[in-house]
Amino acid sequence: MSQNYNISCTYWSQAHSRSLGPDDACPLNEWCAGNPRGALLAMHPRGFPVFLPGASITASDEYANGDPYLVQDGLESGSGFQQRRVETTLKLVATALSRISPTGGAGTVRILDVACGAGHLTAAVSEQFPMAELYGIDYSITAVDKAVTEYPTLTFCCGDAYDLPYQDGWFDLVLLNNIWEHVPDPLRLLAAVRRVLKPGGFVVVSTPSRYRFGNLVRVLVGRPVLFMSRLHVTEYTVGQVLEQFHYAGMEAEVFDRPWSGPTYNLATFLAYKIASPVLTVLLRLIGSHHSLEQTVFYLVRNSDTNNKVIGSAGS
Repeated sequence: MSQNYNISCTYWSQAHSRSLGPDDACPLNEWCAGNPRGALLAMHPRGFPVFLPGASITASDEYANGDPYLVQDGLESGSGFQQRRVETTLKLVATALSRISPTGGAGTVRILDVACGAGHLTAAVSEQFPMAELYGIDYSITAVDKAVTEYPTLTFCCGDAYDLPYQDGWFDLVLLNNIWEHVPDPLRLLAAVRRVLKPGGFVVVSTPSRYRFGNLVRVLVGRPVLFMSRLHVTEYTVGQVLEQFHYAGMEAEVFDRPWSGPTYNLATFLAYKIASPVLTVLLRLIGSHHSLEQTVFYLVRNSDTNNKVIGSAGS
């Protein structure tokens, strides 16, 4: 641990209640070999920190054989889903930043992108809001390696979203872009996010709507719902997500701007175009939060105090 590592962010050990520095790090190969010599983090050869246990690194590396979500391919091809994801996130970030007072010096705001993948969204936010300090964390070491390589001016690390390696109240804004459906315990994730989020800060969340139009049709004809990805643990209704935020003492606004409708087949698409406007009006008339869109976005405000204890989903 005598090497001169450049740790460019104030990382934090929740277990040891202190900041982490170069003396707490060891080379990644020693970390993975089970010989950390008391180190609390590893340093990748490309210079980014790794906080996952050595035995978990390979098992959690879902980008090892390429991007399973085809984010870059979607952005380059003009995919409606990927373009909408970025555009809507940028709009909600702008809305959130207009409502907060920065925690950093000289008006600097700090934004954390949880489950940043290869960093494409992180970079888009950084480009749109150059006054902000952007940080990204992902469970996949290959994804973080790609992010560091492509966006070297941003700060990335490999770690667990349940155990974020940052100080309490360090961030003004946290992005949870399509991670909600990947974790078995979203309330545990929310507790970790609220710890590093300042009181009155914001979270931008996007996640699939379980009973989007295509799935609603399937249920009506007695067929099971389909998930948008085989990698999803589950997909929630809008009401369930709002209940999770409410349980945590947070206020959420729902954004479900239509884009192009379902992509299952032509018949479903045409049915969506015809039936969606009528169903949407009916849902609003009865006060339902339900959304027919594939993905729903939420702008969530943290409470002014972080003293609410959040239990796990099974508690």
